[in-house]
Amino acid sequence: MIKKITSILFFLTIFSSLILPQTFDGTWSVDYVLPDNEFNPNSIGQRTMSVAVVAENSFVALAANYGNGTYYLVGYKNASQNTGILGTYPYSADSLKMKWIDGFNQVFLETPRDIVSYNNLIYVPSNDVNHNILAFELKADSIYTYPQRYKTGNRELWAIDIDQAGHIFVTVAGDSSTPGSVLVFENPSIAGWNSQGNKATILHEIILPNAGTARGITVNSEGTLIYVSNYLTREIYCYVGNPNDGYSLNSGFNFNANNTFEVGAVTLEVGPWGLQYMNNKNLLFVGHDASFVRSEGYNYGRYYILNPNTGEILDTINVAEWNVKQSGVYNNPDSLGTASGYAATYNLDFDENFNVYTAAYYGWSIEKWTYSGELPTIDITITDIEIDGEFIPEQIQLKQNYPNPFNPTTTIEFQINKQDEVSLKIFSINGELITNLISNSVFSPGNYKLTFDASKLVSGTYFYQLKVGQKIFSNKMVLLK
Repeated sequence: MIKKITSILFFLTIFSSLILPQTFDGTWSVDYVLPDNEFNPNSIGQRTMSVAVVAENSFVALAANYGNGTYYLVGYKNASQNTGILGTYPYSADSLKMKWIDGFNQVFLETPRDIVSYNNLIYVPSNDVNHNILAFELKADSIYTYPQRYKTGNRELWAIDIDQAGHIFVTVAGDSSTPGSVLVFENPSIAGWNSQGNKATILHEIILPNAGTARGITVNSEGTLIYVSNYLTREIYCYVGNPNDGYSLNSGFNFNANNTFEVGAVTLEVGPWGLQYMNNKNLLFVGHDASFVRSEGYNYGRYYILNPNTGEILDTINVAEWNVKQSGVYNNPDSLGTASGYAATYNLDFDENFNVYTAAYYGWSIEKWTYSGELPTIDITITDIEIDGEFIPEQIQLKQNYPNPFNPTTTIEFQINKQDEVSLKIFSINGELITNLISNSVFSPGNYKLTFDASKLVSGTYFYQLKVGQKIFSNKMVLLK
């Protein structure tokens, strides 16, 4: 007997990649590492939490020692291992806090955890009494206050990113009993940010699905995709929408990585930290590590590179492995400047040539990573899934796509009779995986329809495969152009 449930018809947005599978055929290596040396004036001189890139070899490092209350920014231009620093900084300073100052308006940096570059300005979410977002400017000789700040209230801020239109996205951390959230603000030049520190107007607030700590956020250049990491639950959430109309959770994105790592008798709890979306290539980079763990923690640190449509891991920059190959141990920098040692892979950024700059927290350094080949590009399109929960089907069924043959779009329809994990894939006639339309996502019982756009594929016969739990169903479809 078919049961009726109270429901409405609604739409869920997911993504599908319609290019042939991409591979990482090259290797990652370090071009240079800033020195951790009290006698080298090019040294940051303190633990390094984040980095914001302005151009190739020009960037700002966030020095942050949360144990002794030291927080400041260090600028570099035309950087190399031993050159490029702007200004002079003490080594291993205690209680040194950079001051944002404009006339009588003064704010000390307090417990910042991330920074971002936008139009040669550096924005910092500070956890001072007003939890200001502070602006600084990288000039020829140093970093200076820029007369913009925004009071956000009384909640703990963590990560920050900015889209090309200047919308600012900031995470509110959350904890083991309270979900974190994402705050979306208007472009400062439009919203009237100034040195007085106006009270921020929030365009949208996105409450995350689960309690935990929101460690990272990144958006694509258009501001239509948001990715947020929850370190406590080991998840990455994907949201779809825009700064004007708001965002909805994309349940088609699913990130899976090992949550524990064995180092002898020690078990490390590891999870996602900082995130960065590489525009033009459409690759999602994830800092993945234990939380402020020294000693055994140096054996793990790495960055995963994900398919932004599904959360699938495509490649890995294994920083810990690189360190031990260069210096023979996990906890010592290489004297030639090719490894910082002490892997703590929390945050990263890119330059315009797709080089990757990583902040080595316990290495007190910034590393510049280069790729030996050409990075693949993942193509993204938006596909609507129509979910009809008016009834609970009696069985699982994958229906024939329609129209069939088709050009270039067709509708795929399936139904499931209980909540279960669902995957939907497209294969070539030779069995080659073309794309994951749905990747290991939990769906409720109901009837589902989605539009598959094959405009970038050649004419031919393809198979679509539905997996629900351990059961697999497949059908054939024909593209005629």
